[in-house]
Amino acid sequence: MTYRGIYLPVAALVFILLLASGLFGKNVYEQRRIVLPLQSELQEAQGVQSASLQREARGKLAVYLELDPETPLSITLAEVRRIADRFGTNIAVYVRDSASPELVRIFERVQLAAEEAIMTGEFTLLEERVQTWAAAAGVSCELAVDRDFIYVSLIHGPSVLWRAISRSPGGEAAVSVEGGALAWRNG
Repeated sequence: MTYRGIYLPVAALVFILLLASGLFGKNVYEQRRIVLPLQSELQEAQGVQSASLQREARGKLAVYLELDPETPLSITLAEVRRIADRFGTNIAVYVRDSASPELVRIFERVQLAAEEAIMTGEFTLLEERVQTWAAAAGVSCELAVDRDFIYVSLIHGPSVLWRAISRSPGGEAAVSVEGGALAWRNG
């Protein structure tokens, strides 16, 4: 079958082969130039015990992290964001924790106070409240604030809860937590 002198089955086959080779080449390039080097650098980031990457449905790169409880969450996530920015990659960060129901209950109070602090700007009051609640429950607590997030770390025995509460919902950065008693997405 021909159309204006072009043999259609051959043209279709050539088109499919070119498309397939282009997609394959893009995938190989992305793996060698972005994914593997990014994963390697993330493995070396301070506070990261393990890092794995996967491509999400909409093309965003998902970074799954296991963190060291001894390193402050704010330092680790800031370094992860710097590394991703250097690669020019839009990422979604998923942090795995081991939160117990008790830590989740404490965090629910912290989250309410954090939202209030975002609105009023009284972050020192937030810190006082969180330290009081954590001490009353016998929980080790760490709180940090930067322009984008309020970082909360609660540790009680083997249970660890990490959260990054967005100070500007709808922003580009996203940190989600999986594992433990509750899956959670910031913002």
